[in-house]
Amino acid sequence: MSDMEVTGFPTELLLLFTLLIWGLYFLIFYSSPKNKVNQWCCICGFLLSIGVLKEYIYYSGIFYAKEVLLFGVCYPLDELLNSILTAMLYYVAMPCVMIFSFHFCHLESYWPRITRVLKFLVFLPVACFGVVYPWSQTREIPLTNPKAYTIVASYNLIYGLFATLFIIVTLFRERKEISFRQRRLVSIIALLPLWYWLITLFCFHLLKLHELDKLWQGNAFILLFLFIYYVRHLFKSGVWGMRLSREYFDWAGESTDISVNERYLIHMLKGETAKIGWCSQYIRSLGIREAEDELTIIDHSIRHIEEFVRRSNSYSGKIALQWTEIDVEHFFQELKDETTSRWGGEVRIDVDGADEPLYCDYYYMKEVLLNLTDNAIDAMGESGVLTFTCRRPRKNIVLISVSDTGRGIPKEEIPRLFTLYYSSHHDAAHFGMGLPYCQKAVRAHGGYIQVESFTDADRHGTEFTICLPGDHKRKKRKNVLKIKRKERLR
Repeated sequence: MSDMEVTGFPTELLLLFTLLIWGLYFLIFYSSPKNKVNQWCCICGFLLSIGVLKEYIYYSGIFYAKEVLLFGVCYPLDELLNSILTAMLYYVAMPCVMIFSFHFCHLESYWPRITRVLKFLVFLPVACFGVVYPWSQTREIPLTNPKAYTIVASYNLIYGLFATLFIIVTLFRERKEISFRQRRLVSIIALLPLWYWLITLFCFHLLKLHELDKLWQGNAFILLFLFIYYVRHLFKSGVWGMRLSREYFDWAGESTDISVNERYLIHMLKGETAKIGWCSQYIRSLGIREAEDELTIIDHSIRHIEEFVRRSNSYSGKIALQWTEIDVEHFFQELKDETTSRWGGEVRIDVDGADEPLYCDYYYMKEVLLNLTDNAIDAMGESGVLTFTCRRPRKNIVLISVSDTGRGIPKEEIPRLFTLYYSSHHDAAHFGMGLPYCQKAVRAHGGYIQVESFTDADRHGTEFTICLPGDHKRKKRKNVLKIKRKERLR
């Protein structure tokens, strides 16, 4: 071990800090590996963690008193590694942050050629610093060359300001978009540790607050908070392109769940059901009266399995939307007519802004609303009030609600409503695929579903609200313009 004095946190805690950062940014990358924002955020995270890694390597004494010959010059290995890692931190990290901000702002979609040039230009200072302040001597800059450190610190702070400005402007421009909440979460996870690092590492040193030189290590607590924050949102609304769901099982029981490929299972059920059906028909043709009751049970089970297979295929199939403009009031009237023809309760329609058309796939949206209607009728029984509502709280958002005055859904069941094959009913008519199918179809439209339910005696009922983007035509025109612009550039 080295006899060097360790300042700040113990070296073991620094190593734990490094692993924590790596774990967080690996999860971010794993959330959506093909997404450029995730890729560059992961790169930035690993580069920014170099500050902690170099402190651990230097103060832990792993390479203490060891030397290496490089280009004819003999260097102490621990100091050389410290200098190289410091150079990567001071010179390379912020250009990567800039590229992250470019992708966050979708800059390559608007100006692909300019973006490629900017990606090259942001790395030019790296080459200049590598020549003027050699990487093998970077560690000494803060101690022996205040002017050089001021230049490097200013370079990092300016890049940080520009990247933050790009992100904030993008958030402000997209504040009414459906994806705004997700992008705000992303910006918090990206910018909070970045600015803590910039302020504590560069600003404090420039202001000669040397007694706070090691305050940057407090980023450990920032990263711990962000790790918890990230995991919480993984299970809540999703973040960085990934969402996890909880599944409960009896871990202490004797039975063991076997994981089976769902498509293979559906295919197998379809084939075996056909064989059983053929055998049932053959036995019936023999005229054995004593077997009639058993054959009826078999035929009923066959129909049940066939319906299960049909719905499973419908759920697992790819949703290809055919966008069209729909008159909301007329659309709701169709749903009302179909509902009142088979149910004796009251159906109400409440449309705000009836002159504005709804832009969606007519078939899939009708399937979704009929499914929600069937659930509402099941909850109410023979009578009750079913209400179709359409609201436009903002120009680019449409809220479609299906509410009932039924018994309501217990709070503990709401988180599991959209879990495939989960159903609170225990009969042959409910397969637990209706709501997952609705969620899948709504997501294909770029929206989401929310549920609010009450089970009290004085207030009971359930409301499913579908949030859809209301500006698809504008986005479609923008995409067409992008394609034409790219064709012109070619």
